[in-house]
Amino acid sequence: DKTPLLRSSDAVHREGLRLLKAMKLATDAKALYSYLGWEQEFFVIPAESYKARPDLVNCGRTLIGVLPTRNQQADLNYFGPIPVRVEKLLKAVHIEMMKVGCPMAVRHNEVAPGQHEMSPIFCVSNASCDSNVLFMEVCNREASKVGLQVLFHEKPFKGINGSGKHANWSVGTDTGINFFYPGKTDEARTIYVAAIACLAYGLCQHNELVRCTVATSGNDHRLGAQEAPPAIISLYPGTGFEAHVDSIINGGDLLAYKSEKKLQTTGCTNAMPVEAPMEDRNRTAPFPFCGNRFEFRAVGSSQNCSFPIMVCNTIMAAGMSKLSDLLEGGTGLRDAVAQIYKENRKVIFTGNGYSAEWPVEAAKRGLPNLRTTPQTIPTFNSEKNKALFT
Repeated sequence: DKTPLLRSSDAVHREGLRLLKAMKLATDAKALYSYLGWEQEFFVIPAESYKARPDLVNCGRTLIGVLPTRNQQADLNYFGPIPVRVEKLLKAVHIEMMKVGCPMAVRHNEVAPGQHEMSPIFCVSNASCDSNVLFMEVCNREASKVGLQVLFHEKPFKGINGSGKHANWSVGTDTGINFFYPGKTDEARTIYVAAIACLAYGLCQHNELVRCTVATSGNDHRLGAQEAPPAIISLYPGTGFEAHVDSIINGGDLLAYKSEKKLQTTGCTNAMPVEAPMEDRNRTAPFPFCGNRFEFRAVGSSQNCSFPIMVCNTIMAAGMSKLSDLLEGGTGLRDAVAQIYKENRKVIFTGNGYSAEWPVEAAKRGLPNLRTTPQTIPTFNSEKNKALFT
């Protein structure tokens, strides 16, 4: 997993600088990096309960049993205090990760009973992927000291949320320009609009490949419900930006999109309005926009981040290469971006990914719906993918 990730980082650097030069923007940049901040979900159970279940020990998930009486109706667990034994474990993990240079920024309960999450401060994707592998090792090493067991399987228990490893991914320059942040200057906003066009190209043209990166037997049990995205890979840039894409396709200005945060009223006099993000965050989408990054929500909790992020880097580099080709061939920036959006418009979807209508609509658009790993894996060896990696 490591060498392909490093190669993909080189591709982002090379094609990113080429694109900036072709757009005549941010030409003082000397390097481009991809960044990753992972959100690791997992279940924590008593070690004696784990050892008493051969299915958990051997398969990572329960194969027999009955659903809990109240199922997941008690999901206020998310807002409750972390159980004392688990809090002791998470603090120990926090300390151990700090020792190896990976400061953890978040620890909290997750929606399902017994489910938790920890997340680090984001950093370059190469180092972040290594930290995540180390994190999973540290978790079970520390858990054994306090009589607990950490479960990283994507769906260890039927009827409640599974666990993912949401990969918050972005691309930026050494001068501080984030390709996925709209910014306040015309230069930053232009780069933002162009960058999402490149990402749309990558997700549309290499849709099956992206699906391959999250194709595991465990993830097959998770995808499609309870905060996990469907198996149909689509891009959610926000409803406002989707309208902007259609405007660009129809001849509109690249800079017409205004990324302004809003104040959301609470409807009562004793509470101030709350600042809302510029776009809603769609938890039913596999690739939603999150303010200054895109969150690849389909990654499974037991996975190594390297493979999914390697492909994210690669398809982004392919998109940047495509836009550079158009610009270097004499097409104007506005028209080149409009062409890419028009040719890859079908991958942009801002509706409900859980709805019964979405698979029907996706089929009409020509988007693959590879629901299982056996359906997905054969697509990896396609000529298109071979050409992408050469």
